[in-house]
Amino acid sequence: MQAAAAAQSLGNIVQGVGGLLAGNANSKALKKQARETLQQGSAEETRIREAARATMGDQIAAQFSNGFQGGTGSALDALRESKINATLDALEIRRQAMGKAAALRAEAKQQKLQGKLSLLSGILGAGTSVAKGKADWADARRGQSGGG
Repeated sequence: MQAAAAAQSLGNIVQGVGGLLAGNANSKALKKQARETLQQGSAEETRIREAARATMGDQIAAQFSNGFQGGTGSALDALRESKINATLDALEIRRQAMGKAAALRAEAKQQKLQGKLSLLSGILGAGTSVAKGKADWADARRGQSGGG
Protein backbone atom coordinates (compact mmCIF):
# COMPACT_ATOMS: atom_id res chain seq x y z
CA MET A 1 0.00 0.00 0.00
CA GLN A 2 2.79 2.42 0.82
CA ALA A 3 4.40 1.75 -2.54
CA ALA A 4 1.19 2.73 -4.32
CA ALA A 5 0.91 5.92 -2.28
CA ALA A 6 4.56 6.73 -2.95
CA ALA A 7 4.10 6.12 -6.67
CA GLN A 8 1.02 8.31 -6.74
CA SER A 9 2.85 11.03 -4.81
CA LEU A 10 5.77 10.88 -7.20
CA GLY A 11 3.35 11.04 -10.14
CA ASN A 12 1.72 14.16 -8.69
CA ILE A 13 5.09 15.85 -8.24
CA VAL A 14 6.25 14.91 -11.74
CA GLN A 15 3.01 16.24 -13.18
CA GLY A 16 3.44 19.48 -11.20
CA VAL A 17 7.04 19.91 -12.36
CA GLY A 18 5.93 19.25 -15.93
CA GLY A 19 3.29 21.97 -15.60
CA LEU A 20 5.88 24.37 -14.21
CA LEU A 21 8.30 23.67 -17.05
CA ALA A 22 5.55 24.04 -19.66
CA GLY A 23 4.38 27.31 -18.10
CA ASN A 24 7.91 28.68 -18.07
CA ALA A 25 8.52 27.63 -21.69
CA ASN A 26 5.24 29.18 -22.82
CA SER A 27 6.05 32.35 -20.91
CA LYS A 28 9.48 32.59 -22.50
CA ALA A 29 8.03 32.08 -26.00
CA LEU A 30 5.39 34.75 -25.44
CA LYS A 31 7.97 37.24 -24.15
CA LYS A 32 10.08 36.58 -27.24
CA GLN A 33 7.03 37.12 -29.43
CA ALA A 34 6.37 40.43 -27.62
CA ARG A 35 9.94 41.60 -28.34
CA GLU A 36 9.61 40.59 -31.99
CA THR A 37 6.30 42.45 -32.24
CA LEU A 38 7.96 45.62 -30.97
CA GLN A 39 10.86 45.17 -33.38
CA GLN A 40 8.49 44.67 -36.31
CA GLY A 41 6.49 47.72 -35.25
CA SER A 42 9.65 49.80 -35.07
CA ALA A 43 10.75 48.61 -38.52
CA GLU A 44 7.32 49.43 -39.97
CA GLU A 45 7.39 52.85 -38.30
CA THR A 46 10.80 53.54 -39.86
CA ARG A 47 9.54 52.39 -43.26
CA ILE A 48 6.56 54.75 -43.02
CA ARG A 49 8.79 57.69 -42.10
CA GLU A 50 11.21 56.94 -44.96
CA ALA A 51 8.35 56.62 -47.44
CA ALA A 52 6.91 59.91 -46.21
CA ARG A 53 10.25 61.69 -46.66
CA ALA A 54 10.51 60.33 -50.20
CA THR A 55 6.95 61.43 -50.96
CA MET A 56 7.62 64.89 -49.56
CA GLY A 57 10.75 65.13 -51.71
CA ASP A 58 8.66 64.23 -54.73
CA GLN A 59 6.13 66.89 -53.73
CA ILE A 60 8.84 69.55 -53.52
CA ALA A 61 10.29 68.50 -56.87
CA ALA A 62 6.82 68.60 -58.44
CA GLN A 63 6.17 72.05 -56.98
CA PHE A 64 9.33 73.48 -58.50
CA SER A 65 8.88 71.68 -61.81
CA ASN A 66 5.37 73.12 -62.21
CA GLY A 67 6.65 76.65 -61.80
CA PHE A 68 5.50 77.13 -58.22
CA GLN A 69 7.74 78.61 -55.64
CA GLY A 70 8.33 75.45 -53.58
CA GLY A 71 8.08 75.41 -49.83
CA THR A 72 5.81 78.47 -49.56
CA GLY A 73 2.06 79.15 -49.30
CA SER A 74 -0.24 76.26 -50.14
CA ALA A 75 2.77 74.18 -51.21
CA LEU A 76 4.16 74.49 -47.68
CA ASP A 77 0.75 73.60 -46.28
CA ALA A 78 0.72 70.42 -48.40
CA LEU A 79 4.15 69.48 -47.05
CA ARG A 80 3.04 70.10 -43.46
CA GLU A 81 -0.06 67.97 -44.00
CA SER A 82 2.07 65.16 -45.43
CA LYS A 83 4.40 65.35 -42.43
CA ILE A 84 1.49 65.29 -39.98
CA ASN A 85 -0.15 62.33 -41.72
CA ALA A 86 3.11 60.38 -41.78
CA THR A 87 3.66 61.06 -38.09
CA LEU A 88 0.13 59.94 -37.25
CA ASP A 89 0.58 56.76 -39.30
CA ALA A 90 3.88 56.00 -37.57
CA LEU A 91 2.37 56.63 -34.13
CA GLU A 92 -0.58 54.35 -34.92
CA ILE A 93 1.82 51.55 -35.90
CA ARG A 94 3.75 52.10 -32.65
CA ARG A 95 0.53 52.10 -30.59
CA GLN A 96 -0.65 48.85 -32.17
CA ALA A 97 2.71 47.14 -31.66
CA MET A 98 2.91 48.28 -28.03
CA GLY A 99 -0.64 47.10 -27.36
CA LYS A 100 -0.02 43.67 -28.86
CA ALA A 101 3.31 43.35 -27.00
CA ALA A 102 1.64 44.30 -23.71
CA ALA A 103 -1.05 41.65 -24.26
CA LEU A 104 1.62 39.05 -25.02
CA ARG A 105 3.58 39.96 -21.88
CA ALA A 106 0.41 39.71 -19.78
CA GLU A 107 -0.28 36.28 -21.27
CA ALA A 108 3.34 35.28 -20.55
CA LYS A 109 2.89 36.30 -16.93
CA GLN A 110 -0.32 34.26 -16.74
CA GLN A 111 1.42 31.19 -18.20
CA LYS A 112 4.21 31.48 -15.65
CA LEU A 113 1.68 31.74 -12.81
CA GLN A 114 -0.25 28.78 -14.17
CA GLY A 115 2.97 26.73 -14.15
CA LYS A 116 3.66 27.65 -10.53
CA LEU A 117 0.11 26.73 -9.55
CA SER A 118 0.50 23.41 -11.34
CA LEU A 119 3.61 22.67 -9.29
CA LEU A 120 1.84 23.67 -6.08
CA SER A 121 -1.10 21.46 -6.99
CA GLY A 122 1.27 18.56 -7.62
CA ILE A 123 2.97 19.04 -4.27
CA LEU A 124 -0.35 19.26 -2.44
CA GLY A 125 -1.61 16.19 -4.31
CA ALA A 126 1.54 14.32 -3.30
CA GLY A 127 1.02 15.31 0.33
CA THR A 128 -2.58 14.12 0.17
CA SER A 129 -1.50 10.80 -1.34
CA VAL A 130 1.07 10.28 1.40
CA ALA A 131 -1.43 11.15 4.13
CA LYS A 132 -4.05 8.81 2.64
CA GLY A 133 -1.46 6.05 2.28
CA LYS A 134 -0.47 6.42 5.93
CA ALA A 135 -4.09 6.37 7.05
CA ASP A 136 -4.79 3.26 4.94
CA TRP A 137 -1.66 1.58 6.34
CA ALA A 138 -2.67 2.40 9.90
CA ASP A 139 -6.19 1.05 9.27
CA ALA A 140 -4.74 -2.12 7.79
CA ARG A 141 -2.49 -2.63 10.83
CA ARG A 142 -5.51 -2.32 13.10
CA GLY A 143 -7.33 -4.87 10.98
CA GLN A 144 -9.72 -2.43 9.40
CA SER A 145 -10.23 -2.16 5.69
CA GLY A 146 -10.41 1.19 3.90
CA GLY A 147 -13.91 0.47 2.60
CA GLY A 148 -15.82 -0.19 5.73
